[in-house]
Amino acid sequence: MLLIDDAPFFRNMLAPVLKAAGYAVVTAASAQDALALLDGGRGFDVVITDIEMPGMDGFELASALRGNPRTAELPIIGLSTMVSAEAIERGKRVGLHDYVAKFDRPGLIAALKEQTAAMGCAA
Repeated sequence: MLLIDDAPFFRNMLAPVLKAAGYAVVTAASAQDALALLDGGRGFDVVITDIEMPGMDGFELASALRGNPRTAELPIIGLSTMVSAEAIERGKRVGLHDYVAKFDRPGLIAALKEQTAAMGCAA
């Protein structure tokens, strides 16, 4: 799994939780860093991205991933403090598989289980 968040504090809080739940986690500090990892041939089962990032935000990242044949089907989960109907709908339009409130750890784990089960992967 690739976890993208520009805030080291949040990344450092979430990555251990995901690892404790059995997921292999690679972190990226920005959307550009994530794209470089993906363009470099690294394979990931799921991408978790913060929506509110400077430069390229999570919506733009999802659009970029959907526009690349290699990553067009890669499951993407968006994390955000903006959990409104409009934001969720925008996430669907750009290809997010799920949209989770940033501090809803149980919701994120449930979304990951759903995505990995759909792919036939284990945690």
